[in-house]
Amino acid sequence: PPPARSTRRARSVPAQTPGSVPSARARGGSAAAAVPPSPRPRHAMSSDAPRRLRRLQDADLDGKVVLVRVDHNCVRRGALTDAFRVDATVATLYNIVERGGRPVLMTHVGRPYDKKTKTITVDDDDAATCVARYLQARLGVTFAVPEFRADDTRGIVDIDTSVNWLIDDLKARRIGGVYLPNARWFAGEEGHFGEDLSQRFAAQLAGVADVFVNDAFGSWQPHVSTWGVTKLLPSYAGLLMQKEIKALDALLHPTRPFLAVIAGAKLDTKIGTVKAIAERCDSLMLGGQLYNAYLAAKFGITIAGVSLEDVELARVSLLGDTEIERKLLPLSTLVESADLSGCGCVPRDGVCGDVSTNDAAKKTTNPVRVRDLVAGKTYGYFLDVAPVSFAEARVKEALRGAKTIFVNAVMGLTSSGFHEGTAALDAAIAANAEARKYFGGGDTLAEFKSLSPGLYMSALEDPQYYLFTGGGTVLKALEMGDARGLQTVAALMEERAETDFGDSEKRDAPKCARLKTCDCGPPERETKRA
Repeated sequence: PPPARSTRRARSVPAQTPGSVPSARARGGSAAAAVPPSPRPRHAMSSDAPRRLRRLQDADLDGKVVLVRVDHNCVRRGALTDAFRVDATVATLYNIVERGGRPVLMTHVGRPYDKKTKTITVDDDDAATCVARYLQARLGVTFAVPEFRADDTRGIVDIDTSVNWLIDDLKARRIGGVYLPNARWFAGEEGHFGEDLSQRFAAQLAGVADVFVNDAFGSWQPHVSTWGVTKLLPSYAGLLMQKEIKALDALLHPTRPFLAVIAGAKLDTKIGTVKAIAERCDSLMLGGQLYNAYLAAKFGITIAGVSLEDVELARVSLLGDTEIERKLLPLSTLVESADLSGCGCVPRDGVCGDVSTNDAAKKTTNPVRVRDLVAGKTYGYFLDVAPVSFAEARVKEALRGAKTIFVNAVMGLTSSGFHEGTAALDAAIAANAEARKYFGGGDTLAEFKSLSPGLYMSALEDPQYYLFTGGGTVLKALEMGDARGLQTVAALMEERAETDFGDSEKRDAPKCARLKTCDCGPPERETKRA
């Protein structure tokens, strides 16, 4: 392999005291060569046995190093873009520290693996250092970011023994936490370089810690840092993971009427989700290219930017499904533009807002009513839904009468100023004070915050809103019908009587639970899962 080079990670803490690498920990040896103790054999699990989630609250953490997998994938060009996902995990970190645990964090950032060249690029733009700095400022404790060697093609191959310096400091409480480098910088994380490297990486991660906590609901892919390590360490669901699964259960068993709003750039990547949600909801609203493909198929028109493949898929899967047709809410007015950049104005009900000219021919943006579409005609880009669409009787009634609303949608091309539809939708949903509202998806939340900052800030505190940190995971779980079907979550499930890793789960309930005024909450109900 090419000669190794050091990754130049700017630490968020003062440099460590120079000296020789401390001796390996008695329990697991050096991190690079650590072979974690084998867990006790699991009992055979019958398909109808009661199962539950292993919860962070049930783990024995006192004096133990806890590896916490988080989803802090909110970094762009080396800067933190939105602290929402980071703040959502603070409760888990506090719980760990309050009960004597010492946290080691890890997240993935971006996609540093190039499928064409089959190489991993270690670059500061994808570093998690800015997240560590944010946590340091937010919590008032020091987070250390270790440096590991990387080669030019495979990224970081090993967690070397230098991490033991930081683990010793962590256990001695000279620092508040360790934040490992981007998980996807490691050659073994996603399995691109063979099973041997993946198993080696899993063993090294397990050698760093005593307990594993998965709080990364948004990272549903079964990679080493989310799934492989659960085979080697006692593993539990963090508080955020538990909240997200509980919210997802509420979506899978909603209070009716249930309205779902789904949008996207391509129908072929979301058709499975659309069909699965359509089976569960009472009303369905589509936006973006999903709705455009549907219109093109229904009216026999050509819309700029909509592929023939998506149109055919809409014809077969949407028009061919009478249940979807019955539930689909018609949005009456679209915003057409001659090009993707529009004319630089912010349209008003689809009408060009450029007041510098009265020449209609020079105005590139205009509203198009669905009822006026002509079969066989070619149209420009439909880049938004005009707000007047949400005032139509059937749509208005669905928005007002819903008891559960799920939104994974940006209705227009907001980057070019087409944000009227998204802002109008957010306002219409907020007007329904009785509905339980669930928002999921990075783009959905980013635009919610950008276009309706007042609503967004109130939603953070409003119990009627729930903002998912992992929109892709929500869609995947809705398609599957249960979050527990995800491998990363299934790895945290157990039989009720199972005690794989000793007696850590036989914890006494707090004595305050005997009081009527106690708000500790009941233990998780046992549920039967196939």
